[in-house]
Amino acid sequence: MKVSIVISVYESYEAVRRQMRYFAKLGLQDVEVIIVDDGSEPPIPGAAYRTGNRLAWTQGLGRNLGASHAQGEYLLFTDIDHILSAEAIQDVKAFTSERMMFPRYLGVLLQDGTLSQDPVVLAEYGAVIGRRGLYASVHQNTFGIKRASFEALGGYDPSHSLMGYHPLTKGGDEVNFNVKWKHWAAKNGVGIAMGSPIYMFPVGRFHVRGETNPMGLFHNLSYVPVKAMKGQEHG
Repeated sequence: MKVSIVISVYESYEAVRRQMRYFAKLGLQDVEVIIVDDGSEPPIPGAAYRTGNRLAWTQGLGRNLGASHAQGEYLLFTDIDHILSAEAIQDVKAFTSERMMFPRYLGVLLQDGTLSQDPVVLAEYGAVIGRRGLYASVHQNTFGIKRASFEALGGYDPSHSLMGYHPLTKGGDEVNFNVKWKHWAAKNGVGIAMGSPIYMFPVGRFHVRGETNPMGLFHNLSYVPVKAMKGQEHG
């Protein structure tokens, strides 16, 4: 097994269903897809593992769990609102260095799992088309990494995965991991390669009303710290 795609998900049932149809259409070979259910009620159909955690925003724990069961030489972590292209997956399959990231462009998965960038369809999902067209930046949360390197870094620090909300500061699991990576990469003299484009649903700043759950595809967890204190359960 060359690549293990790991997706940690809380609820987002319809997005998972569309993603699994999409992956089936790609006809992936030498690639496994691991869906980790991070405390959804009811459980997500088809998820390989469950964290059993009821705190909000514990994606790092889900990613660690998925990685611990992965068979691939490389791990390809992605968010449920991101859509991996066949080209990006192939890039990781052919990769021989340490870490790869990807430019994002707006796109959606239709109900049958088909990828669409049709402007009319994107408008239905609330997409904001900016001066750079469908380009939506590079996001550090979707990346390919050599599994041995992820393990050498200790994965995501559990103490940074239990804040109960999604912080954009160094306290969050995502930022903390990337800080660890930068120090480790500098020490070992390695950099980040850039792969083929991937896609993302129009959420947050890419949505005309700033919605994070367009069409009811995703979870409804709050991004506001005061509403998600440590120890509070999902829902």
